[in-house]
Amino acid sequence: MSLRKSSLYCAANLSAFYGPGALNRATVKGSSLKTSDTEQIRLANRKLVVDYLRVHGPVARVDMGPVLKLSPATVTSITSDLQKEGLLVEVPAPSDNVVSRGRPRVLIDLAVDTQFVIGVKLSINEIRLMLGNQKGSIVKTEVIELQTLALSREGLTEALCSALRMFIAKLPVSQKPKAVGLAVQGVVNGHQGEVVWSPALADKHIELKAPMQHELNVPVLVANDANCLAMAVRQQPKYQQLTDFAVVMLGYGVGMGMVVRGELYAGHHGAAAEFGHTKYSPDGAQCLCGKRGCIEAYVGDYALYRDAAAVVRLPQDDHLHPNEDRMMELVELADRNDAAVLDLFERAGRVLGYGVANYIALMSPETIVFSGPGIRAYRHLEAGIRQGLSSALVSELICETSLEAVPWDDDMTGLGVIALALQEVD
Repeated sequence: MSLRKSSLYCAANLSAFYGPGALNRATVKGSSLKTSDTEQIRLANRKLVVDYLRVHGPVARVDMGPVLKLSPATVTSITSDLQKEGLLVEVPAPSDNVVSRGRPRVLIDLAVDTQFVIGVKLSINEIRLMLGNQKGSIVKTEVIELQTLALSREGLTEALCSALRMFIAKLPVSQKPKAVGLAVQGVVNGHQGEVVWSPALADKHIELKAPMQHELNVPVLVANDANCLAMAVRQQPKYQQLTDFAVVMLGYGVGMGMVVRGELYAGHHGAAAEFGHTKYSPDGAQCLCGKRGCIEAYVGDYALYRDAAAVVRLPQDDHLHPNEDRMMELVELADRNDAAVLDLFERAGRVLGYGVANYIALMSPETIVFSGPGIRAYRHLEAGIRQGLSSALVSELICETSLEAVPWDDDMTGLGVIALALQEVD
């Protein structure tokens, strides 16, 4: 096989696994293969192997090649390099009590304790710090409560860096992080590392990436929390092979993460898929963003609790910042067939359905996944979602897209931001 054909073959492998967008990382330019192209392809193939092991390991080398469409020689070369670097270990295959001839089967996996990153979740009045290992699991968590809305932009940077320095100081040397990922509610320019707007903060256009990197001396990435959720869903074996899908994050607000051609899509300005701030009714309910009629203004936790307080007796808390206990009380009322609360969830579902219909009409995804803390009420939202969807869109456009719910059993946003941070060090 010629060098040029070989390079095209490798690029095709990337396209098959990650979608055509992967070619952006391993483009073959013109008719000749440059050294940089060869290195790009090798790095991209290495990433394929690491990502696969992170999700599916431990596995046998021989089983990886067909799935990743990599040659046995390529798999052997990459895994040998990873083993020499201490990033990969061999483990014996589970015994099946069957006596067989030949060399015992050996499985490979990422070495769990070789690299660590920190994921940070910034939400209203809370900073959550999570230590993630090489496999993307959360091994240590610490929560700091503070009045985020009272922080200046300088105060926010100092609060984050101070919390991280104290968290890192408690870790053994072997767990010192190689990167930090920050997940933020609201509109985030991921390219620039800037929080454009967040319901957790009083100021707008706060640059965090550069000052935090300067203070902490490690790579820092800043991402929207819904994109982090989409990344966590993408890491699940069931969804890893999908190339075009969206994750709708239900919770205090409403967000979306988009996977397009196998890659997390951020848009030209790094702030794509602000689904919650697309319009349902131009002159409708008030949204925290300052505008009216946003989908979030009907579906977000604060909106549901605000509207429920007008029709049922609820504790006299701050209706704009309901906690999980308060939201569960609403769900329990619906479970007990409270007509007013059931109507409220059904209306919220219809609003979601109209929004999803617009997305399907524009993007024609394979799947729409619903998740986030608000998935607690999905059983009361689902009928409304499907009703709104069928009212807004002809069946021929709907039938090819499935709607699914992913439980919020783990801190999915935390797992996602850790996965993004690991990409900085892979």
